[in-house]
Amino acid sequence: MMRRTPIACLLLAGLALALAAPALAEGPAKPAPPAWQKLQSLVGNWQAPGPDGKPMRTSYELVAGGSALLEKFEPGFEPSMVTVYTMDGETPVLTHYCTAGNQPRMRAQAGSSTDVLDFAFVDAANLTSKEAGHMHHLKLSFVDANHLSQEWTFHKDGKDSAHTMTFERVK
Repeated sequence: MMRRTPIACLLLAGLALALAAPALAEGPAKPAPPAWQKLQSLVGNWQAPGPDGKPMRTSYELVAGGSALLEKFEPGFEPSMVTVYTMDGETPVLTHYCTAGNQPRMRAQAGSSTDVLDFAFVDAANLTSKEAGHMHHLKLSFVDANHLSQEWTFHKDGKDSAHTMTFERVK
């Protein structure tokens, strides 16, 4: 019985080293791009005044091992929507799962600062035509640690309509 314990310990130590070896070979972790750090700072619950006086709510959660930021928006006057933010190299990108039934993808524009991320339409899944209604633009303005402005632009039949919401962090 005594002989098995040292052998088991050696096997476990060897397994631990084998699992850790790839991480050790990569060296120290590269710091996250500033835009991703800013997006990660949104984790938590937020609310904004709604058009009917009822609060609109949104929440942010890191998912997929911290490689994606999930936003769940509950406007209160229509079904909830989801937006997933990720990085494509050094550039933030998003996919918006809209109540319009399509999924526009947007990319932060060159020149976006970490205080203002300006996302422009790239393409969309389930978009029947270029003129079908879809979210076409998003400007995220980080006012301060507890205030966030979202300006969403909806495009339909060649016309844009923008709606701005200013969220406050719920403590």
